[in-house]
Amino acid sequence: MRKLIFFIFIVLLSSNWCVWDLKANTENLVLVQVEKVKKEYITDSFLIIGRVAPLESDTVSIKTFGPVEEVYVKVGDQIKKGDKLLKIEADELLEDKVNKEGELSESLARLELEEKKLERLKALMESPSFKMAEYEDQINIVRAAEGNLIKNTSQYNKAKIAYDYAIFKAPYSGVISKRLVTKGNYVNIGDPIFEIINKEKYELEANVPLDKVEYLDRKKNIEIILSNNKTLQSSIKSIIPRENPDTRTVLVRLKPLFNIKKTNLIINQNLNLKMYLKSKNQVKTISKDAILIKDGKNVVYSVENNIAKLKHVVTGKAYKNSIEIIDGIKAGDLIVIRGNERLRPDQKVQIEGK
Repeated sequence: MRKLIFFIFIVLLSSNWCVWDLKANTENLVLVQVEKVKKEYITDSFLIIGRVAPLESDTVSIKTFGPVEEVYVKVGDQIKKGDKLLKIEADELLEDKVNKEGELSESLARLELEEKKLERLKALMESPSFKMAEYEDQINIVRAAEGNLIKNTSQYNKAKIAYDYAIFKAPYSGVISKRLVTKGNYVNIGDPIFEIINKEKYELEANVPLDKVEYLDRKKNIEIILSNNKTLQSSIKSIIPRENPDTRTVLVRLKPLFNIKKTNLIINQNLNLKMYLKSKNQVKTISKDAILIKDGKNVVYSVENNIAKLKHVVTGKAYKNSIEIIDGIKAGDLIVIRGNERLRPDQKVQIEGK
């Protein structure tokens, strides 16, 4: 009986030692969460401030000269293409036009006369009375008359334009945003007279960071997020191939995909834009939580046979919660994304859920 009791005691004692040993081994394993390195097309989105960019918004200049006789509009006036905006005193312009027209007619008649003389001399070339020197002189006279006609034609055209533009008309419809002249001012050709904005012809634009431009998804519409949380749609029209060295951005122009006349957007208004990114090729990615920094370098722990292996990695673009891996690990590798802060190289681990 004593032997039986002793045997049972030994068995129980051995069992406890096994349990304690198992607990001790389990407690030495660090519990970690892992994720496989994926290879996929990456999509992402980001918010950026854009603005309404006018297609017709300019400082318009006068094409004539003289005292301003009348200004027909003021700041804020709605105008239509062809409306009269300003009138220049035209008496001197008309007189100059008439004078230049007379000079042009005179030079034309002079050329016709000299050409007839040249034709008569040319007809005498076979005659004994023909004089080559006289003929050559007449050629030079005709050439001079042609030059004078060209000069007078140019002067007449300028005088005609100056007179015709004595009444300045709106080049396009819009709103007078600034008036730069008043009645009685003297203006010269090229002087600015009005600023006109066409609020019904505009596009959108945004300065997009250079590192995002090549990943813009042109197949997805850009969302315009309004202050009332409603959205409008636009599409990428063009990317201006020039970098702003101060901001490291590139200008992207957007085409509105909505009825401009039914919105209350105004020129130069800032807007929240949601733009989309997509990688051109499949890339390797892991969760950002997997990345640790040791000695200034990016590292991860790769689990191989329940052992954490420290590996240096070269990272690329960040997308939402993931980051691109350029080198260091391969697709399908198990990478620690939770519990990695407590790990040491070659430490045994227990994978969560296994």
